[in-house]
Amino acid sequence: MYRRPDKSLFMRLLKLAMWLSLTCALVMLLVALFRWRLSGLPAQLLLTCVAVFLGAMFMYVQLRARYRAGPDFALLLTLGAAAVAASQASFLALVWANWAATMTFTWRLWWVTMVVSVVITHLVVLEAATARRGGPVELVTAVMSVWTGLMVLWLGLRQDMLADISTAYLWVLVFPAIGTGVGSVYLIVRRVLGVARPGSISKGAAVTGVLMSHLATAVVAYFVGQAAATKPAVQAGPAPAALAASAGADVARQLGQSIYTAQSGVATYMGDTRIVSRAPFITVGQAEAIESRLEPGDILLERANWYLSNPGLPGFWKHAALYVGRLEDLKRLGIADDPAVQQHLADYLTAAPDGRAKTVIEAVSEGVLLNSLTKSLHADYAAVLRPRVSPRQRATAITRAFANLGKPYDFNFDFADATKLVCTQVIYLSYYDVLAFELQRILGRTTMPANEIARKYANEAGRADRQLDFVLFLDAAASRGAAVESTEAEFRKSVLRPKELVETP
Repeated sequence: MYRRPDKSLFMRLLKLAMWLSLTCALVMLLVALFRWRLSGLPAQLLLTCVAVFLGAMFMYVQLRARYRAGPDFALLLTLGAAAVAASQASFLALVWANWAATMTFTWRLWWVTMVVSVVITHLVVLEAATARRGGPVELVTAVMSVWTGLMVLWLGLRQDMLADISTAYLWVLVFPAIGTGVGSVYLIVRRVLGVARPGSISKGAAVTGVLMSHLATAVVAYFVGQAAATKPAVQAGPAPAALAASAGADVARQLGQSIYTAQSGVATYMGDTRIVSRAPFITVGQAEAIESRLEPGDILLERANWYLSNPGLPGFWKHAALYVGRLEDLKRLGIADDPAVQQHLADYLTAAPDGRAKTVIEAVSEGVLLNSLTKSLHADYAAVLRPRVSPRQRATAITRAFANLGKPYDFNFDFADATKLVCTQVIYLSYYDVLAFELQRILGRTTMPANEIARKYANEAGRADRQLDFVLFLDAAASRGAAVESTEAEFRKSVLRPKELVETP
């Protein structure tokens, strides 16, 4: 009766739901790539399609295994299928409620059922990959998987869920997570290699190989053609070796330019795409109210939740900007007539898009530009730090920032290139000779995440030789849908918050 589970009507419907939702999600992503915007209703529809696809796939895997399992394992798989259904229902409720922080029970239900459904589905995949051999690697991997799931599950049961997770807990979590990943890859690869006959290749692999080889050929031909098209005709020139080296350099240059263009497009899209359409917690009134407490040269740290780029950027704090003040502030510092300021004076005195004065210099995807404080603080969290420098050093920092206006944004995040800047590089170049910022090597590039500015303050707080002073911290109060002023102690702890953090429900 259960020998062909794939032929049952319900399983066929699950497969249909899987492929339809996946197709719809891919189509929406392609459309978004051309329109460069995905928020509000389109984002909700996309997340719905993704949720249906994952839910149908998990349930299909579990129910298919249930037909072959014994009574004990079948009971676990029934629980898994129920967890998948509950997880998808709660997730979709949050999606269509715009991730309302007040739906605490729904948040917890989604978290718990999601973890249960993922762990059980993973165990099913491992069981299929090991062919029920039950050796030591299989046992250890399964234990690691359950261990990881229980630790993640506990986070959803805490009173504050994802707030203030200790570093020690995260390190303990890393151990079973790595064990699960390594063990799973080993078992699946062993299974694949074990069922293949020597010298044989499946039709799917053969077709994939042919397609990939043709794609690689087309890519190489494109870049070689681009390089050749930009070269003048050679009359009587260098030796063949020199020509080959030149052609190789041109191909590499074209490839690098194309990769950078694609990278900048993806980064811009992710940085501009927010999957929740609610207003930021920091209001225009709050931003206007704090301006009287700022001084020219203050460093602004900011974070807005729910942007696709957040998980890819290191640390809790995602953006930094420099408050330069108004014209009377520049006159008081004696730099209103500085050539760097005069060059951009017309733009500086023109109102920002929101109709307010431009008092902030920051690097965003459009480049290094002047902005209003209210537009820059269009965020959920903000902090202000004040460099402990002389008025002359503060004035110099501001003129350096003005001199960098108009430069493009650096999507490589590389401080070695000063022709393109990221947000923290504006701060670094302004104060490089008076503030000791610690640069990092990330993915082979020298850079400084915004969170490191906050960490610098936290590490030096209370010391007589500290280089930054705390001014204020606006923290998100998700349950109230607002930002509230918090303490210096809470700001110091913010550097340890998870980088993916959204609101605590």
